[in-house]
Amino acid sequence: MCGVLGIMGGYNLREARELLLLLTHRGQDASGLLWQTHGVMSSAKAMGSPAEIDVPEGQADIVLGSTRYPTSGRQVVSEAELDTFVGPFPKGDIAVTHNGNITNVQVHSRKRYDCDAEFIADMLQLKMQETGNSLPEAFRRLDTDFDGAYSLVGLHGDNLFAYRDPRGFKPLVFGRNATHTVIASESIVLDMAGLTLERDVYPGELIIFRPDGSMESHSISQSSTHSHCFFEYVYFANPASRMESQLVYDVRFRLGRALARLFKRRGFPDPDYVVPVPDTSRPAAQALAEELKVPMREIILKNRYLGRTFIARSQKDRDAMARHKYLYLEDKIRGRDLLVVDDSIVRGTTAKMIVADLRKRGARKVYFAVTCPPQNHPCYYGIDISTSRELIASEKDLEKIREFIDADAVIYQDMDSLVNAIGMRDNCLACLDGRYPTEHARWIRQVAAQSGESCTGRDYERIVG
Repeated sequence: MCGVLGIMGGYNLREARELLLLLTHRGQDASGLLWQTHGVMSSAKAMGSPAEIDVPEGQADIVLGSTRYPTSGRQVVSEAELDTFVGPFPKGDIAVTHNGNITNVQVHSRKRYDCDAEFIADMLQLKMQETGNSLPEAFRRLDTDFDGAYSLVGLHGDNLFAYRDPRGFKPLVFGRNATHTVIASESIVLDMAGLTLERDVYPGELIIFRPDGSMESHSISQSSTHSHCFFEYVYFANPASRMESQLVYDVRFRLGRALARLFKRRGFPDPDYVVPVPDTSRPAAQALAEELKVPMREIILKNRYLGRTFIARSQKDRDAMARHKYLYLEDKIRGRDLLVVDDSIVRGTTAKMIVADLRKRGARKVYFAVTCPPQNHPCYYGIDISTSRELIASEKDLEKIREFIDADAVIYQDMDSLVNAIGMRDNCLACLDGRYPTEHARWIRQVAAQSGESCTGRDYERIVG
């Protein structure tokens, strides 16, 4: 999962960096900006936050930006590696940045890529040469080759373009006014730029934005069904973002209401407090508290100098972050029954630490409610859960999970409530139900299952067909 940005129309580079900063929650490993002025490309990249990118004063005709969360290759370990690992990537008169994951890179290239965006840039340049420099025809050929998720922002000559794979796995939106066009992974970027969300880029659509303000839409590839990533609504996206006409905050609020009904159905006594795990679960916790008619108290406070535990570089980093990520209001904890609300239990690292910390501070009961159903299967489309061995729900049943995190009860969201809360049925739920929407991903999953899931490394990098 990454954040992508594209801007056209004489935009200040330091203001562009501020817009990219809004997408740090989508990738905190590294970040980069590429800009073009009078036909000349330049770039600057940094480990970590976009705030660290050293850009000059002045404006650029086109700006591309990326925040990186690695789902292929490895993490950036030194500044010397930034050009290899971090987009945007220039190839001739083309440059590309990308959100998603291509599952069949090794089918098409013997080169070992550390970032899918570079592979896409290489392939796009090749297809452009084959098609007489036609961007629409190049994308038609790419779609027959690629398996996976890819929301792209790029430049070609003096034009800015956006493309979204036929199933629309990852979000991509745009807005325009008389002077500027902005494309981004999330609509909050448009808000900050002073633009109104015009619409989502449609699945299978290529849009070319020209310097004169015109826009050219091409329907490149159609799929009978779409596969929007449900985890965007549960965890990744900013609650103020709007995707596929759904406000993310509202989806999370509905998830909380559904959890309250499950909590009642299981006959648990009302807690003293509903407690959100900051920050993603706040809307759900508020709804759950309203439905149960008990107070919500933010007695777990986030250390704001740490990033997101889920997208940390390694399990060792996740463990360290979990230990230092939260502060607690002990006076509100001692002797009380608490219903803790979180967005997911993926590896169990954070949940186990939180329950232990609450018990250490005198909590009488700790119930743990989760807005996401159990994740039993790896993701091949842009979330770095690449083997089922990483997933606690694939290794343990509900009671074993409860024992592992030491909660008095664990309440998971059910699938129907999740889908109803999102408000549309064409979602990718592969990490929940094992139904992978694309052919090569299904084949990888089958081979991985037959191998006994005993191998290390990402399934889609070690299994080559």
